[in-house]
Amino acid sequence: MTSPVTQECTVCPTCEQRGKPVKPITIESLVRPEALQQLEGREGWRFCASRDCTTAYFHQATGELVAKADVRLRIGQKEIEAPRTVCYCFERTQEEIEAEVQETGRSSVGDAITEQCRKGLDRCPETNPQGSCCLGNVRALEKAAAAVLPTSDSCNAPLEAESAADCCAPATPETPPTSRAGTFASLGAMASAILSSACCWLPLLLLSFGVSAGSVAGFLDAYRPWLLGATGVLLAGAFYLTYFRKPECAPDGSCTAPPPRLVLFNKVMLWVATAVVLTFALFPNYVGLMVGNDTAPSAPGTAANMETVTLDIQGMTCEACEVHVRSALREVPGVHHAQVSYAQTRAVVQAEEGVDPQALVDAVGTTGYQASILKESQ
Repeated sequence: MTSPVTQECTVCPTCEQRGKPVKPITIESLVRPEALQQLEGREGWRFCASRDCTTAYFHQATGELVAKADVRLRIGQKEIEAPRTVCYCFERTQEEIEAEVQETGRSSVGDAITEQCRKGLDRCPETNPQGSCCLGNVRALEKAAAAVLPTSDSCNAPLEAESAADCCAPATPETPPTSRAGTFASLGAMASAILSSACCWLPLLLLSFGVSAGSVAGFLDAYRPWLLGATGVLLAGAFYLTYFRKPECAPDGSCTAPPPRLVLFNKVMLWVATAVVLTFALFPNYVGLMVGNDTAPSAPGTAANMETVTLDIQGMTCEACEVHVRSALREVPGVHHAQVSYAQTRAVVQAEEGVDPQALVDAVGTTGYQASILKESQ
């Protein structure tokens, strides 16, 4: 230990090499108890990887030092004699890498460490003196050994490998395609349900813009059974993929599970899709409550004579169609009241005497439906 200084720095006071920040758990786990008791705090420490430097850790604010001899284990980056540990979690050494490359032409140590880390078996901040993953160091040694280059300085390159993949970071394995399939199935079920009820809501929507869509409604209604069937299949598939399908497992028993956030998103998306599906699939059953119908005739005013015309109307697909027909009939001059029934496929119109019944038929035709006169009464 040395006396504290007040100058804050990020380079080692002993060798003037840049240091790498370490977490408090690294200091607490690897510094010998007698040396640990003399430290003022656990935050703000940096690791010195220089091979020839006797300092292991230095404090960037207070200037406190922890010597290499005060560390519980041998620091591979600072050792010349074998064994020089490069991976502390799984006890891999520099000599092991060099020997394997010399024998086979390549090293499998980095791949083996990566696989172990994906299984959550690493404890780098607690075991590695540099306080982080060793994979960057391992890859640098493998590359140097494969190129038949001197590897004595390779252990001094942990700072250059900071940008390398960190095996201690949360694993980001490829998301299984089946994990996203549940989302796509939910989206497909929603789209199919929306289309299946388009014969009812689309005419209402177009009517709000002053556009008639009776023929479109009839066309979509013909495909409604198929669309509802597709909706049921897709929704059932989404439930299976989200709740019942087991993760895919490799022959060695390791299973690729989707990220927890994706699982939660799929479940939320599934229940949202279920609500949307029910809303649109049952739309024709409750649309009548929304649009209503005019059951009482309007006051005839001062007209002395009124006549009633009953029309047969074909092409209506749900109670929402009544709105289009009723609006078109009321726009005919002289019409006081129009009552339309989807169930009975007819309309009863009260108009002033002299209104041409053919004008009523033509008005219905503008909405895309077909009408014919059933009877007239005075």
